[in-house]
Amino acid sequence: MKVAIAVWEDRVSGVLDFSQQLFVVEMKEGGETSRVQVALSEQNVLAKLVQLRELGIDVLICGAVSQPLALAFMASGIQLLPYVTGKVDDVLKAYQAGDLDLPQFKLPGRWSGACGGLGRRRRQHCGRRRALRQANELDRNPRDAPGRDGV
Repeated sequence: MKVAIAVWEDRVSGVLDFSQQLFVVEMKEGGETSRVQVALSEQNVLAKLVQLRELGIDVLICGAVSQPLALAFMASGIQLLPYVTGKVDDVLKAYQAGDLDLPQFKLPGRWSGACGGLGRRRRQHCGRRRALRQANELDRNPRDAPGRDGV
C-alpha cells in the first residue's frame, strides 16, 4: 500500500490544490518499507491527480482541498483523507495507529468545500441547515406567501 502526504517543509501542506511536494510511504503489514519525496507537477490540479494515479497512491493525506478536486479524488479510487494538520512524522504514526481523528490532527476552520460531499461533516452541517429552513417554512403564514391573494 502506498500512502502519500502533501507536504510543506516538514508539515502537512495547508491546501492540497497548491501543494508541490509529497512524501510517498510504502507500507507492508503495518510497517514502513520505504519513503521518498516526490515533486508534484506545476500543472493544473487534475494533472496532479493523474500523477498520483501513475505513482500508484492508495491513500492521500492532506490539509484543505477544493470541492472539485475532492470530487475528482472520490471518482479516482484514491482514498482522500482531508483537513489534516501536523508534522509529517506525527501524522504518519497517527495514520498507522488509526488516530488521525484526534483533535491535534484536525485542521481548524471551515471552508465552502467542506460541505460539498466529504462524508459525515456534510450530512451534519447541511442537515442542520435543512432543519432550520423547514422550521422557518412552518412559521410562515401561507396567506403571506408571494403570488397568493389571501382571499
